Amino acid sequence: MTEIERSPETLAAMKRTMAAEQRLKEDLVRIACWVDVVHPGCLSVLEIQRHYSCEDDEIAHVVPLVKDQETRRLIRSEAEAALRALGWTIRPQGCDVRTIFGRAQSRSQHGRILAFSEIQKAMLNTEMAPESDPDPRGTA
Repeated sequence: MTEIERSPETLAAMKRTMAAEQRLKEDLVRIACWVDVVHPGCLSVLEIQRHYSCEDDEIAHVVPLVKDQETRRLIRSEAEAALRALGWTIRPQGCDVRTIFGRAQSRSQHGRILAFSEIQKAMLNTEMAPESDPDPRGTA
């Protein structure tokens, strides 16, 4: 099998993208844990959709898998705010997406409590900072 030669810049960009993807997966599970504490028993799975062409810090949509529409909208708004507090940008573009799922059940009870406190702290720090990334859809 032949090795594909890539420039150091390309390899560095690939490494950054893979690290961002891993960070997003971790943040998604932490936010799912936080939502599970704030809204016990409501959320089965938290879904994040990303465009194939998005930047490393961008996501397209947040989709909480919840039956009740009002609760789903509330959780979506809160999860989007938590993602922004962790440095993610929500930028829907209307093109193809891929999905990443996060479940609070993938963590131990201790892990869930730790995740809740980390997200709560990030949210409090963001509330004290000026608005930096308003919802581009105007649906927050």
